Amino acid sequence: MTNTLRQAEPVIAGIIRRRARLLLGLLPAVFMLLCLGTPTWVQAQTTATVSGTVEDTTGAVIPGATVTLINDATRTQIDTASTGAGLYAFPSLIPGTYTIRAMAKGFAPKELTGVILNAGDTKEMPPLQLAVGSASQTVTVQAITQMIPMSTGSRSDVLDYSDIQNVDLEGRDVTEMLKVLPGVVESPNGTGNGPTFNPLLVTSQTSAVGNGLNISGAEYRGPQALLSDGVDVIDPGDMGGSIGTVNPEMTQEVSVLTSDFGADQEFGPVVVSTISRSGGDHYHGEGYFDARNDALDANDWQSNHQGLPKGGAHYYYPGGNFGGPVPKTHKKLFFFGGYERWLQNAGNASILTSFIPTPEMMNGDFTTDNADNVAACWYNSGGFSHASAVNGQWCNDLTGTVLPDGTSPTAAPAGETGATIPSSDISPASKALSSFWPKANADSATTPGGYNYYEPIQNILDGWVWRARVDWHWTDKTQAYISYQAEYSSELDQGNGAHIYWTPGNSIPYPGGGLWQYSWTKTAAGHLIHEFGPTLTNEFIASWGEGNLPNQPANPQGAWKSTLGY
Repeated sequence: MTNTLRQAEPVIAGIIRRRARLLLGLLPAVFMLLCLGTPTWVQAQTTATVSGTVEDTTGAVIPGATVTLINDATRTQIDTASTGAGLYAFPSLIPGTYTIRAMAKGFAPKELTGVILNAGDTKEMPPLQLAVGSASQTVTVQAITQMIPMSTGSRSDVLDYSDIQNVDLEGRDVTEMLKVLPGVVESPNGTGNGPTFNPLLVTSQTSAVGNGLNISGAEYRGPQALLSDGVDVIDPGDMGGSIGTVNPEMTQEVSVLTSDFGADQEFGPVVVSTISRSGGDHYHGEGYFDARNDALDANDWQSNHQGLPKGGAHYYYPGGNFGGPVPKTHKKLFFFGGYERWLQNAGNASILTSFIPTPEMMNGDFTTDNADNVAACWYNSGGFSHASAVNGQWCNDLTGTVLPDGTSPTAAPAGETGATIPSSDISPASKALSSFWPKANADSATTPGGYNYYEPIQNILDGWVWRARVDWHWTDKTQAYISYQAEYSSELDQGNGAHIYWTPGNSIPYPGGGLWQYSWTKTAAGHLIHEFGPTLTNEFIASWGEGNLPNQPANPQGAWKSTLGY
């Protein structure tokens, strides 16, 4: 069942998304009810299946052989018996690396090691051929990790934990790494020259999926699903942002399905499924500090031209994680937890430019008999002129303008140009609404574009993410895990705080410290797997996600009428 609620207001916008999927319960009565109307949808997106046959060296099948599947990380085991046709299968497996062991009376045991199972895999292993011998003899075979799927025609690519750790990331979101896969290209956002996704900055809405990376020809912000342990974290409002960062230190693998997958897939036509890290049978932890700054970079030309110092950009990410078995649970309960802090300063990356009227102009004086007006609207023998016609005629001569009372502005003294509007014709409201305007700080004659206001805005983007996961191997027939992730970030809208959705021309900072975007996101997933018998395995999955994404001034009182004296 799905319940989606989207709310938007002029200044404060929020998205609340809750989603739950139920796929067959454990109790027989619940199972009967769900069988009437609920298909098994999500299993192939978050779990895997491995199967094969047990034979002797002549190729004859061995029925009744004991086949054991061992999780290499947790050392937990699942046993089954080969059928009369020598077949065995282990469905609904948590992605990871496994060992398969086969034993039968009168034959030497055989092990197949290094069997890597990724989310969505349906792998058929080579036959386990047992040689005649004693139980004390064991033959070990290293599995072929890159197997060509024979039981499915789906096309998929996988980035495992080794890839995630060894391939350089520009930012701190694994979806950026998808561009190394075949068929993935960067695409423009439809109105600009580049992708909307910015790998330099990480937020709780960071995602390259549908936001700048084109996978297998899917259109910009098209039907590309991003799953986090089964939770669909793509923002349903624009199919671009997300409500869950895929952190490289907290992710076990990322799989991408692009074509020919089965009807058991709920999403499509492109499915990016991420699986979180889990604890193993030994305690393991790490602390790290990922750092990047512009200490060795030169200042940009525009800032040098305006005499402004370098912005001092830095991107610091301290964090750590720890996992292992829960004490006194006989290694049946495992945990993993990770935390990362985001300390980011984009430096002079965002610049506001505008034309600010001089104090004399605000009092109605548009003549050239004062230095401020001459500096703001550089003067030549033809009268007022502007450095660039692109931004409009800011400094037109008002001589001849007709005022409300039918009179004209006072002409400039002899030898000067321009005119002066009487103070009685200047609206007090306009003075109040312009009281928060910054002062001109640039020479329009030398500033590109003819602006007299040039201000680099330093976007301070701070936040954090933490993730926890608990795996429970209750019995060989029943397993479960629960994962939870929470994130927070805050940043100036558009990197400068002047506007919510884009930066208009001739912009200045919004009163009250600029407009800020705050993000609180949460995702949770629960998986319960129970094997009733060799031909019936049920999986119960519930997932939930929430995004609270308000845009608002840092100090709302800064724009109040009482503050401005309006």
